[in-house]
Amino acid sequence: MAGRKAFAQSAPCYGGPFLLCIQAGGGWDTTMFFDPKAPFNGVVLNKAYEQPASRGPFRYAPVDFVNGSFWLHSPEHFLGKYQNRMLLLNGVDMQTNAHPVGEQIAWGGHLSREYPAIGALLALKATQSVGASCPVPCAFLTDGGGYTRTSGLISPSRVSASGVRDLAYDNRFPGERDPNRLLRSEKTHQNIQKAQEKRIQLLSQQLSMPESKQALERYNKAMLDKSGLEALAAALPSTPITLEALRPGGGNAIDTLLQQTELALSGFRSGTMAAASVSLGSFDSHSSNDVTQRRLLGYLFVLLEYVLDTADALGLSDKLTVVVGSEFSRTPEYNSLDNGKDHWNTSSYMLFGPGIRGGRVLGATAGNQYPEHVNPKNPAALLSEESGGIVLKPGHVHHALRRALGLSEFNAAYGFVEDDISLF
Repeated sequence: MAGRKAFAQSAPCYGGPFLLCIQAGGGWDTTMFFDPKAPFNGVVLNKAYEQPASRGPFRYAPVDFVNGSFWLHSPEHFLGKYQNRMLLLNGVDMQTNAHPVGEQIAWGGHLSREYPAIGALLALKATQSVGASCPVPCAFLTDGGGYTRTSGLISPSRVSASGVRDLAYDNRFPGERDPNRLLRSEKTHQNIQKAQEKRIQLLSQQLSMPESKQALERYNKAMLDKSGLEALAAALPSTPITLEALRPGGGNAIDTLLQQTELALSGFRSGTMAAASVSLGSFDSHSSNDVTQRRLLGYLFVLLEYVLDTADALGLSDKLTVVVGSEFSRTPEYNSLDNGKDHWNTSSYMLFGPGIRGGRVLGATAGNQYPEHVNPKNPAALLSEESGGIVLKPGHVHHALRRALGLSEFNAAYGFVEDDISLF
């Protein structure tokens, strides 16, 4: 077994592509942003507005900016800045109304639990492309939300910015930023490392059971990969991002999410990460749908704006793919529980990044929020089912994502029932 080695480099090991998946956990209401609905057959499908509005090819739900917490952001404001960069997929049949299954198919593209999240596939390919001599220590960062199953292909990293610093600088007191304040002298620290390496080598010779040897190998690999965290720790901003910094007076409700996203962007910049998954939860609005959805969508658009603007500032925009989705949507009509809405299988995706032509809307839902059929040869056009039209499904989306990210090689092991149609 190889011992730990010092990590020093002038350029990142991994230079892209990168992937950020943003999960709207609980089931967002697509009629509250880019798939708005007017009354249908005399039934009001959304009480938050009277009629949808339009901007270019996009339709959106108008927002009253002076109404309480809704001022944080709006679909209209977001389109004003980013509509030319966004590909919107509407009318995507998630094939389920169950939360775990919806998350699984949203980010794995398949109903089988044996399928890994797409972030895991990119992380695996990234680590394979650079080799063991140049580690990607946090190849797949997750915050514990959404679907992040790796099927054993790679280990996910669940760590915070403060945790990264503590792991990278393990000879400092926890939380200590001063490089001169050490737990022990450098000589003593090096002697401890050498003793640990010798102990690992001795154990590897003594162990005979396969499971024990594999556990020791995983431990040693973790120790080796940890030596690459210095680059990530050095890339982190000295002052963590907050909602107050982005929207003065906005509170601190998503500070943890913003800082996890900041960690992901720093990881991409330093070449220590390939993919990340973050989640904004509580969209499961079985009561008070309009108020809940407006508030959370405001947070979501603030987060997404921060991601796109920061990616531009860091020079990542030509390498970073951003996908925003949810496990499903909300029912067309309100329930009897204080104007709530329940689970509805038809949803949407928002996508940004290289190879994804923005300023377009593919797919649609009818006035009753049922998915429309599209022409598989031209998904921008509707086509009846009798004439060969199809309903968009997550498998179609993941086919296109894998192609854009250079992951089509995994189709042999993790294929889709759906055909590969030209979405991007």
